[in-house]
Amino acid sequence: MHQSRDILLSTDCNVVSYQSTDEGALRGWWLGHYRWTSVFTAEDALRGADARDTVIEEEVVVLQALRDDFVRPLWRWRFDLGSPGTWRSVTPELARIDSGGTLLSVMFCVNGTGGCSQEFALRSPDGRWRAVRQTWLNQLPQGYVGRVRHGARIDPHTLEGEAGLYGDDDPNCCPSQRLVFRLRLNGDSLVLLHYALARSDAP
Repeated sequence: MHQSRDILLSTDCNVVSYQSTDEGALRGWWLGHYRWTSVFTAEDALRGADARDTVIEEEVVVLQALRDDFVRPLWRWRFDLGSPGTWRSVTPELARIDSGGTLLSVMFCVNGTGGCSQEFALRSPDGRWRAVRQTWLNQLPQGYVGRVRHGARIDPHTLEGEAGLYGDDDPNCCPSQRLVFRLRLNGDSLVLLHYALARSDAP
């Protein structure tokens, strides 16, 4: 039996982007995007003492501005970019809601043809977080949810959304219809206001 070893030798972090959300009523928030490169000793001892493994990760962070030019992280996600990695991209977005709170949307897109999923959290003015339930899915006609194979994209600012709606004979690339809809935030739930079907723009 060969003993494995995996010791961190060095880590380097580069800023991919760092941007403010100071637009309209949404102020005091920042979105950071970082790339980490870490070098380890080889996990397999048979490769020799000088062998190295390099792991590249990306990290996205939502930060809140404090006084005196300081910020504090309120949400973060770090993921592997290598071939075993699950995520292709993780994209946070912030929107101000009428009650004065902040809506956090995070779009998770997987590698391959699995599409994307979107999750939401709500931060009240007193700083408390709570998850947002996507009740609107259960309000669609029976069978619609199973035809949304690659997730929906919801604009957190307008709560308008769109998703590909697949038929039984549609190829993975090309749904024959689009589901377009409008939602409303009711407490900690996204509820359905209106939906319609349209022909897909895919060839």
